[in-house]
This record gives sequence, structure tokens and C-alpha cells, in this order.
Amino acid sequence: MKILHTSDWHLGQHFMGKSRRDEHKAFIVWLLALVDSESIDAVIIAGDIFDTGSPPSYAREMYHQLVLDMKARECQLVIVAGNHDSVSMLNESKSLLSYLDTQVSSQANLDDLESHVIPLNDKNGEVSAWVCAVPYLRPKDVMKSAAGQSEQDKKLGLLQHIGDFYQHVFELACEKNKTLKLPVPIIGTGHLTAMGGQVSESVRDLYVGTLEALPTSVFPKFDYLALGHIHRAQAITKDGRFRYSGSPIPLSFDELGRDKSLVVIDTAAFGDQALAMDLFDERQEPIQLHTIPTFQPMQSLKGNLKDVLKQIADLPLTESKTKDCSILEGKNLWLEVTVIADEYLSDVHKRLVEAIEGKPIELLRVMRKSAVETKRDAFESRQTLSELTVKDVFEKSLQGNADIDEEESVILTNLFNHCLIEMEESQEQQA
Repeated sequence: MKILHTSDWHLGQHFMGKSRRDEHKAFIVWLLALVDSESIDAVIIAGDIFDTGSPPSYAREMYHQLVLDMKARECQLVIVAGNHDSVSMLNESKSLLSYLDTQVSSQANLDDLESHVIPLNDKNGEVSAWVCAVPYLRPKDVMKSAAGQSEQDKKLGLLQHIGDFYQHVFELACEKNKTLKLPVPIIGTGHLTAMGGQVSESVRDLYVGTLEALPTSVFPKFDYLALGHIHRAQAITKDGRFRYSGSPIPLSFDELGRDKSLVVIDTAAFGDQALAMDLFDERQEPIQLHTIPTFQPMQSLKGNLKDVLKQIADLPLTESKTKDCSILEGKNLWLEVTVIADEYLSDVHKRLVEAIEGKPIELLRVMRKSAVETKRDAFESRQTLSELTVKDVFEKSLQGNADIDEEESVILTNLFNHCLIEMEESQEQQA
């Protein structure tokens, strides 16, 4: 059986005023072609299928069309919620999607651990793997706070409860395995930060104030652990079986410079269990990475103003250096510029706009940084609106208002994201 692991799609992302719809559409077309060519039997999406709790209508349509496309290919789909996903929104269609061979785990359910153990069947209908479908674990889902607890006690308590939840689900899968004629691989999922993982600027911190990263010792001995939340593809264990697939597209400029990929797991190369089933193939690697093409050209430039202007002039805009030139044809380059200078330059934005005039470039963000660390505060105090994204302005406003508590901040942020989505859809309709 071949199982594909991906995560952090963030359908509906509003990126510095730009929609990612075309990129996600192109990625899904590519993904479906891979499912066909590699004869993939199941796909696991390890959290953050959506970017917000109230995604735009086109993102929901993509989500439901994906389910239909997978069903048409007889490919099972397992989706676990991430911290960006809305539990209630995923639950709206959860029961219906189960009839289309799509299983959704939206929230930890201590009273129904059975719902977290999902069988993956081969073409003959036989169980070929178990998935311990564990979504993003909110502290309130796995533990109850006790009065008078110190911050350290809360941290240790949360760590213990998360570990216990994983262990209980794993043990249930092991019990189910014993009912089969031969044991099959047990695959875990998670949407969190594990120790050793390198994050990017588009990743929201999890368990802020209590537990920022989990040690790998918390997890049971899964044959493979499909992780999400960190957008850079990486393994967190030496054997590579506990790993982050990474996001399929760059969700921030600091994710550039590394290939995006997804993981294909072949249970026919899973060692002891495959040997027991007479399926072991020593020539086959159990884990294979597939590089995802680039669907939107992006570039981040840094240096003093003179250097940056030269870098812009030298950008290879007419000839693509990648094999994805047909995909990128007709796409404008999304550009981020960081100008480093000891003195405040008032005409930076104007000079950059003049430099890209007539070129297929869209200047999405301009930042200025002082080469002298002591001048940082002075620089930040003189930043103009043109240097900030809409979200930057909103977040700075929230941080500067002492009258707004954490709960009100969450409500306001959700309302703000909803307004951005409505504005984006309105602009697209007008276009």
C-alpha cells in the first residue's frame, strides 16, 4: 500500500493582498496526477487544510472537489484539523464525507477513542494500515486546569496529557492489529511543534505560554508519524520516519530557497511487518520525497539600496531557470525587498517602484533595517504604512491597546480575517 503524506495547504490564504487560489488549484492538479502515476492508495493531510476558520467560498469548493476527485480514484483521504482550522466548520460535512471514503478528525475525543483509529484498506478491502488520526490538541481538549497551578505545573501536566492521549490511541490500534491474521503498520498523525523542527515566519506558535515544543519521546512507536504545522519539510528522527511534510507552496518569503515536497510511504518496505506479510522488498525505500513544482515565482532581495536596485536589474525575468517554465509562464514575480541602511531614506519605496516599472514584477513588501542595532527602535518608529502589510497594521494596533484582553483579541482577529476575505472576493468579482 502506498500512502501520501502532506499538510499545511492553507486553502484561502490571503497573502499580502494576493489570493493563492491559482497556486492551490495548480498544486491539486499536480497532486492528482501523482496519485494516478504512483498508484497512491491513501492520502493523509496533517492539519491546516484551511488558512482561517472562515475560509472563502472558493476554498471550500476546492476542499469538497478534492474529496470527489479522490473518491473517483478509489483513494482514501484522512484529514486531521490544524490550529488554523475551525472544528465546527470541518464538522459540518464530516458525516457526509465519510460516505465518500474521507475521514475527518477535527478534535480530540476522550470519550470516543475509536473515532481516532482509522483503517486503511487495500484494493481487496483488506486492512493494510491503521491511522491514529490525532488532530491539533487544544489544552482544553485533553486536560482541565486546576486552581493554583504554577506555569511549570501546567506545562508538565499538558505534556503528560498529550502523551497519554497518543498512547491510548496507539494502544487501541495495537489491540485492533491483534485481531488481524497478520499485523499491519500503524501510522500516527500530529499537528504541533516537535523538538528539532525549524519554523518559518508564517507558523503560529502553539501552546503559547505553556508548552512550545514536544520531545519526540512523547510519541508512541509508530511505524511512521505524519506531522504538520511546520512548513519546512524535515525529519525529526534519524530514521526519517517521524517527519514534517512541509507546506506545498511557500506561505511566507522566508520559506523560499528550499524545495517544497510531500512524502510517499510504501508499506511494502516496512521491514518486520512487511516480512510477516511476505511483501518486503529490500530494493524499495519505505519513504520517498517528491519535489513539488513552483506555481508562483517569488523572490526576496536584501542589501543596501544600490545593491538591491542592481539585483532587480539582474533578475532573470525572461528565461526561467526551472523546469516549471510552462507553469510559471505569464506569472508576475512577487517581490519582497529589505533595504539595509544606517540612515533613514525617505524615498526607498519610490526608487524601488521606478526600478520595477515595465517589468513583470509586483512589489508586495518593502522593509528597512538598520545596520546598527541601536537604531532599530528609531527605524520602527518611523516606518510608513507602505512598508507594512494590512495584517501588520492590525496586529500592531492590537498589541498597542492594553484594554483588549486575549479573548477579545481572538474575536477581533477572526472578524478582521473575515473582512479581508470578503474584500478579496469582491475585488475578484469586479476583476
